[in-house]
Amino acid sequence: MEVVLCRCPGAQENPLDEGRLLELLSKNKRVSKAVVIEHLCSAEGVKRLTESIDGGKDAGLVVAACAADPLYRLLKPHLETLGIPRQAFEVVPIRDWALWAHPGERAMNAANDAIRMATARVKASKDIGQWNAGSAYINKLGCDKCKRCVEECPVKACVLDEDGYPIVKQELCQRCGMCVGSCPKQVISLPDLRIEEISAGLRVLKGDGSEEPTIVAFCCEPLTFPALTAKVAQGLTLPNNLRIVKVSCMGAVNMALVSDALSSGVDSVLFFGCKDGPCRLRQGDELAARRLDNLRETLDRMMIDMSRVRYIGWPEAVSDGVAVNFARCNGCLTCQAVCPFGAVEAAEKKVAGKNRKVAERKELTCRSCGVCVASCPSGAAQPIGSSDRQLMDEIDAACWDGFQPVAGEVVVLCNCMGALNDKIDFSHLESNLREEGIDRVLLSDRLCAPEGWVKVREALGAELPHTMVVGACAEEFFGPRMRKYAREAGLSEVELGFTEASASEIFSCAARMKRAIQVGQESGCELAVCLAEQVAALKLMGPNPFRE
Repeated sequence: MEVVLCRCPGAQENPLDEGRLLELLSKNKRVSKAVVIEHLCSAEGVKRLTESIDGGKDAGLVVAACAADPLYRLLKPHLETLGIPRQAFEVVPIRDWALWAHPGERAMNAANDAIRMATARVKASKDIGQWNAGSAYINKLGCDKCKRCVEECPVKACVLDEDGYPIVKQELCQRCGMCVGSCPKQVISLPDLRIEEISAGLRVLKGDGSEEPTIVAFCCEPLTFPALTAKVAQGLTLPNNLRIVKVSCMGAVNMALVSDALSSGVDSVLFFGCKDGPCRLRQGDELAARRLDNLRETLDRMMIDMSRVRYIGWPEAVSDGVAVNFARCNGCLTCQAVCPFGAVEAAEKKVAGKNRKVAERKELTCRSCGVCVASCPSGAAQPIGSSDRQLMDEIDAACWDGFQPVAGEVVVLCNCMGALNDKIDFSHLESNLREEGIDRVLLSDRLCAPEGWVKVREALGAELPHTMVVGACAEEFFGPRMRKYAREAGLSEVELGFTEASASEIFSCAARMKRAIQVGQESGCELAVCLAEQVAALKLMGPNPFRE
């Protein structure tokens, strides 16, 4: 097993003691080699990585870096060329789950734990037929034909074959993993989710040696994982020994994982799942709650207090979705007939002084899929953030024809400490932007650090723009953090839009912002309060009796 740490030269905030981390990794029996490579997101970094792992491709690879998903997409084709399958390597996002989530020495412990969990999972990875299945995979050898997967599959993708064994219809399976969570024999897997691998990662958690409780939190990939990541980027500090495990849905968490974690010495297991509305993958929150109730008897036999396991609901954001223009709605309710989530209902509204029957969106049920938009004959239903007018503006902007920038608009480009000079001609890009009417273009060395935003604020002077387009990398990862830095630098009133640093994308982003429909509701719950309450309760309860 090889571990590669990415060094980001010039990063000022919360630097990681790489020498200390390499020393800790040398004590990990699963790790045969640990190296540090600069700028894995660059062509030179990728070249050094492929040279480093050549010859060790069968042992597995763990990469510790920032922006795990964009980096994985970058590395994937190169690793496939070397014959390394997806399940044999993992990218650990140590910046958001260690450096940003934990201060000081705690960040080192969190980084070490995250890497240890990843190495354990990769070591336990095994292709039992699921890697290339493209859907959930059922190993019939251990199946007892209990039919729970058939009963609990929300899209009826699990059916029985002629011998009474469940099989999966690939064309229907949405890879939510609810069948994985339902199986008492643990014989169902997803291509990227196998119970044995997650269990292996949980068993290496021993805490930092202090009396602080060790907590495992399962986060669902569609909602709570990105929402919690954004909260951490905005400044949320996590409890000392809280460790995150990403799963496809709360319904995918098999209760064997909970009992396995508690029996290995973990003090508490949390479920960060949906709240106040149906799970966007359909009924995952309900299934998780039902299974937790059924878990009580098992934990009683193990003499473990059920209060060590807790479900923390996270309300889904309702800022995105579909806006209905009642003035244009003709009340045909075609949208109600086609909505797969039952998120449209008939309502009587006063429009232009007359009562009319119109279609109304149920915010907590709508999943913003846009089926109603495509079916609306009057064009009354429009997606927020990508209406017909906005899309046409984006097309015009991409063609550089008909685009009218907002007066006083500013574009800020990130040069990543000069690393993009050989990829982007910033002078030419700035010239194009100015020709198209953008008033000001600023170039910054590093927008993923607070110093970059301080310099931007200084360059803007006294008169702040209303809108600002930011051209940088990894928007979905750095966006929440950059908003935090912008707010701290005194740019809290400026509306920010993030995009990749190319001229057409910048124009497209500016066009989106120009036609933006503002809907304001903050997503999330009082997570910090819930976590503090759970930590306090665990301290009163004392350590897990299974803790060594």
